[in-house]
Amino acid sequence: MKKNKKIVIIMIIIIILEITIYQNRLLKKEIEVQASIAKQEKSEIQNQNEIKEEHPEIPGKTTDWELILINKENPIPENYKIELSNIENAHKVDNRIKTAIEQILADARKQGLQPYICSSYRTRNTQKTLYNKKVAQYRKQGYTQENAQKEASYWVAIPGTSEHEIGLALDIVSKKYQILDEKQESTQVQKWLIEHCTEYGFILRYPTLKKDITMINYEPWHYRYVGIENAKFMKEHDMCLEEYIEYLKKYE
Repeated sequence: MKKNKKIVIIMIIIIILEITIYQNRLLKKEIEVQASIAKQEKSEIQNQNEIKEEHPEIPGKTTDWELILINKENPIPENYKIELSNIENAHKVDNRIKTAIEQILADARKQGLQPYICSSYRTRNTQKTLYNKKVAQYRKQGYTQENAQKEASYWVAIPGTSEHEIGLALDIVSKKYQILDEKQESTQVQKWLIEHCTEYGFILRYPTLKKDITMINYEPWHYRYVGIENAKFMKEHDMCLEEYIEYLKKYE
């Protein structure tokens, strides 16, 4: 009887030991899991900090009015409304950029330069006329209608996809040289504008090295308003508007 009692006590002790060992294993596993979670959270925080360091705070949002993207893939919204203001030479612009354009022209003239606006806001009908005229030029050179339209679109935006139609873009040339070709970049007016335009919220919209992205040929006379901070950021990071919009989307 005593022998059986000892056996029972031993079995109980064994069971208690096994339970204790099992509980210790569970506790150890829980500690490991918590440590893993803490390590992962720490890693995520570090990654977020690295991202913040690598990608400094950006000044704009894709929904900002001055960053509306208009190109072949993004036509002007049907409900887009614009309030125009008159500027020099009977031109018109979105009234929100009137002060900026007047200031940049005034400051350029203080440097002894002669900037001249040759194009600003355009109606849809005006854009159609310019585009069709360019298409006709290619047709005379022997291009098919389809190819003529394609080639023309690299120089004159397809109606409904032109920044001129939203009043945020201007073509500015030197009064001494008003031909719209690459020689325009060599004028003192363009050299000054290209260097200083971001200080007034403008960018050279169609740089030569970005034409595969913008789908528009190099135009060293076409300036687009995007806001001062956005313009400076884009210049600092060598971005065209399409690239900047994609960049903003990643961090919104």
